[in-house]
Amino acid sequence: MKRAYLVVFTIFCLINFGCGSSNSSKSSPKPSDNMKPVFAYVTNNDVSSISVFSVDTNSGLLSPVQLLATPGGGATYAEIHPSGSFLFVTAQSANAISSFAIDPVNGTLSLVPGGTVPTGTAPFNITLDPDGRFLYVSNVGSNNVSAYVVNNNGTLAEIAGSPFASGRAPYGLVTDNSGRFLYATNRDSNNVSGYAIDNVTGALASIAGSPFAAGLGARAIELSKDGKFAFVPNRFENDITVYRLDSNSGALSQVAGSPFPTGIEPRSAAVDPTGHFLYVPNTVSNDVWAFSIDHETGMLTPIAGSPYPAGKEPFSVEVDPSGRFVYVANRSSNSVSVYCLDRVSGGLSPLATVPTPGSAVSIAISGS
Repeated sequence: MKRAYLVVFTIFCLINFGCGSSNSSKSSPKPSDNMKPVFAYVTNNDVSSISVFSVDTNSGLLSPVQLLATPGGGATYAEIHPSGSFLFVTAQSANAISSFAIDPVNGTLSLVPGGTVPTGTAPFNITLDPDGRFLYVSNVGSNNVSAYVVNNNGTLAEIAGSPFASGRAPYGLVTDNSGRFLYATNRDSNNVSGYAIDNVTGALASIAGSPFAAGLGARAIELSKDGKFAFVPNRFENDITVYRLDSNSGALSQVAGSPFPTGIEPRSAAVDPTGHFLYVPNTVSNDVWAFSIDHETGMLTPIAGSPYPAGKEPFSVEVDPSGRFVYVANRSSNSVSVYCLDRVSGGLSPLATVPTPGSAVSIAISGS
């Protein structure tokens, strides 16, 4: 009874007093009745399925909408098209990627006809250019990046010359804000491959200076909202390498003070919509570290109260489009941890733990 009372009281406080509300200039827009519905998509790796949830934009809580089996085996990483019309999911065991149409009203998914195409070996991460014309997949087993044109119906057509060579075990993948550059983190060669994107064809070409040195087990990559900095969690070194990104050449150079310590075995990172805060889940210490970002230097400062407890083996992290909530997929506890984000301090407060039917590996949120 006491636990049930606490849950009801927490929800009452969220509804009546808000989560992360503030008059600070750091605040993101508050939710309104005119907001589009927000949905969360979680890949359940060991049972090859996607859990679809509706997101309550006032409380941040998740409600189940659909459970959909995915083609092949090992649903791994999910990414939403910039238009919000399609979801793409890699199948690590099947060496494939699938396209799903998103219902704009209820968020449900349906496999696009002809939407499953081959990738390299053990595909993992997905990124798209800002316009959604080109899609890229990191292939951990074949040490390369597959590139595709995104057709109007959501199907994918592989680009001439694809796949493009990377370092060993490329996991993280991101395009820069201009859509001119792409970066892949290579876990087993401890560096970051940088590429120029051909604006017409989407083909990749290595940029001068690539690859760029990182720490042991470079596992993921996230860019600052202004595109000036790149953040790379190093899984086997328990820290984050921070780079300044040259907007002309795409080259990366480490900032003063880099790398910055994290918890044990960091594997992903997310920046909030304001660009002030960075969140990093750590899969062995089972927590989330939070940092404030210096917009001039790129230096990271741990936020008071950090780290915050998560589930078992927190694998990936996302911030909702309002910047009020943080979601962490926990692979070994089959769950998603939900947090309230204080938009002044960047601190997190646990809200709920939502069960998933399998090992939650990634989470994508519409509108992010």
